[in-house]
This record gives sequence, C-alpha cells and structure tokens, in this order.
Amino acid sequence: MTAVSHRTPRRLPFLLFLAAAFATLCLAQPTLAAPKKGKRFGLEGRIVKFENEQDQLVVKVSKTKARGGNAGAPAPKSIKRGEELTFAVVPEGSVLRRTVVKSIKGGGLNKGSRESFVQALSAIPEDRDVIFSFEKNPKGVPEWNLRMIQIRMTEEELEARLDEISVEE
Repeated sequence: MTAVSHRTPRRLPFLLFLAAAFATLCLAQPTLAAPKKGKRFGLEGRIVKFENEQDQLVVKVSKTKARGGNAGAPAPKSIKRGEELTFAVVPEGSVLRRTVVKSIKGGGLNKGSRESFVQALSAIPEDRDVIFSFEKNPKGVPEWNLRMIQIRMTEEELEARLDEISVEE
C-alpha cells in the first residue's frame, strides 16, 4: 500500500501564490525597465535658420549642457559641440502643445500663432547663446522635437520686457 502525504493539499495554495507572484514580476519587468517617455534634454546654442515650410529650426550647438533655466538633462552623447542640429517645432497652438519661446525671467514671447512664433525668433539676440529644451521626436524625423527656447535677458532687456507686459495688461 502506498503512503499518501497529507501535506500536499496544504502546500498547493502556497505554490499557486508563488507562481502568481512570479508571473506578475515577469510581466511587470519590461514596464519597469522601459525608459521614461518624454525625457527632456537641454543644450546651449544659436539659431542658424528657421525653415517655415517644414516647421524645423536649425541650431548650432555651443554647449551640450545648459546652465540655468529648467532645460533638462545634458544632451545625449551623440550630439557634439559645433554641429548643426535640426529640431521639429510646433509654432502655433496651445501652450502645452507648441514650442515656447520665453525669457528665463521675463515670460513667454510667442502667443500661439505662427506669426508670433516667427516674431519671437527674430527677437532672439544673435550675439549670445540661448537654451534649447528638447525631447525625442515620436515621429522620428527630425530626430528631436524642440519644446522650449529660453533667452537669457540682460537687466536692461528684462526691465523693458516688464514695462511692456505692464502696458499690455
């Protein structure tokens, strides 16, 4: 006669629990390892040209890490100083959707229309670097999507901008 173990039925719920926990961890692993969507990067540079028809901005990179502002992490290693980089831009739309041009201390310069975006670009001083905040372009071409341009203002420019804002209101 064979001996039947009475312990097997009590172990079954525990083994099922372990199998379920293991399966949950295995399924969750790719989610935990995936990089964050929309990671922002920042760099400093100067505008080379705006291609209005393609909604692209070409920038010459001066520094791969932005000083000040809230641009994001340093630019990926594939981006080098001195190279020209093309960004996709969204010149019009809501503030959450469009590429924003603003001063670090003086507020936004474009108001949501293509015309105000072009006007804001023309107001960027050519004699100094500005900060570009960007992320991977989900559409793929160009590789980067520009989210924000931050202009460092001199004290005189800041004062004039604040005067202009108070007149607008």
